[in-house]
Amino acid sequence: MKLKKIIFFLGCLCSGTLLYAQDQERPNILFIAFDDLRPQIGAYGEPEPLTPNIDALANQAVQFNRAYVNYPLCSPSRAAMMTGVRFNNKTWIDGKKFKFQEQIQVQKTWPNQLRSNGYWTATSGKIYHGNVPTSEKESWDIPGKYWKGKYHDGGEKIESKIVEIGGRADQIKTYYEKDSGPASLMYAAVDGPDELLNDGKTARDVISFIKEKRDKSKPFMISCGFARPHMPWVAPKKYFDMYPQDAGKLAYVPKNADRDLTKDPYQGRKGSEIWNEGVDDETAQKLIRGYMASTTYADAQMGRVIQALKEEGLYDNTIIVVWGDHGYHLTDHGKWRKNTGYHVALRCPLIIKLPHSKEGKQVENIVQNIDIYPTIMELAGVTLPEEIKLHGNSLVPLLTQKNPKWENITFTCAKDSYGVVTDRYRFTITPDGKRYLYDLKKDPHEWENLAKDKKYKQLMAEYEEKMKSVVWNKPAASL
Repeated sequence: MKLKKIIFFLGCLCSGTLLYAQDQERPNILFIAFDDLRPQIGAYGEPEPLTPNIDALANQAVQFNRAYVNYPLCSPSRAAMMTGVRFNNKTWIDGKKFKFQEQIQVQKTWPNQLRSNGYWTATSGKIYHGNVPTSEKESWDIPGKYWKGKYHDGGEKIESKIVEIGGRADQIKTYYEKDSGPASLMYAAVDGPDELLNDGKTARDVISFIKEKRDKSKPFMISCGFARPHMPWVAPKKYFDMYPQDAGKLAYVPKNADRDLTKDPYQGRKGSEIWNEGVDDETAQKLIRGYMASTTYADAQMGRVIQALKEEGLYDNTIIVVWGDHGYHLTDHGKWRKNTGYHVALRCPLIIKLPHSKEGKQVENIVQNIDIYPTIMELAGVTLPEEIKLHGNSLVPLLTQKNPKWENITFTCAKDSYGVVTDRYRFTITPDGKRYLYDLKKDPHEWENLAKDKKYKQLMAEYEEKMKSVVWNKPAASL
């Protein structure tokens, strides 16, 4: 990195006015979101997944190894990331359902603030929970769509090109009947180009923003939301072919594990009380292979977008944020999907590349999805109006300093079960008052509940006391 540019950028971090005053030097921002992507990525030490583009970016960026979401489900997680407010997916006091449309309107989002402060903004793919809500259209110069066409990676055109398919038979049937089956536990390899599917189309749109459609007199913020690896795991055949047929490792299960999931604290959709939703180990392995093929497909689309930045000479002056909207079960504890309080569902990937950075850095501090809003504001030099109250903290100290002061704790919720994650433990209280405490260093797969051990009584009491003051669902000062 050239010394002048380092000095300028660090100066900008200290002075939002200086950053805002010099439009030609203000950093561009590219925000990339993946749907249902847990840290099943080469950069995070996973040996099987093929993610060369994310890995290459991580080699020049800051990789957060302990990033979490406050609620492990698409809607509340994305609303929290966009508004900087924790959501627990509950109802209003008056009984009205607290849906995404209401969540996203609790206060102005960070895309709104960037556009209000001189940024040209455009989005394509899934950044919200679906298409851009009506209330958010004003935040974007181009409020692009999530779905491209009538079907979401289904329909006769795509289905006619399927050359390999597997999973639960009833859910494959649902996929064919509904021409999408967004919750179908299945995989399918299609013999076609990347742009046959929606993520390829999203990459195409974003590339057009970068190369053609943007207002070149302004810095830009472009968001790029990939639908994969959300199920159904449909991807072009060439990405399946990158993996051997026996790729896909089932999660660790101790020999004495109780496989009766009716005792599990997190139940949801029909079938979730059955181990691995009733699929046998061979089918489960092939499903995980489908998840990884879908991930590699989405990674390739990200690579196309990054290459466009480089071709336009924009890569060095662009802040790039890569985020997964929550963790995911791939047979962990006999489960698929998300929306549980297990560590594997709460943890998400987060990578941030600063302008002109050429060296990677890994951070072990606990960070959250609600930290993204204040981070982007500080990096862009935007001063927020007083009425905006954020629950998270700017990650800039972790991005730019060696050992900054930082409280390593995040507050979580899943299905009315509230808890915390720290650098060592995950603690949760379920609605029936049961307590769960896991030592994430000694027991990373969370099979030994320590809550009944008296020596942890004081520790759990401290966690419960901290949890009492946590604010959910409305803007307020963070802890």
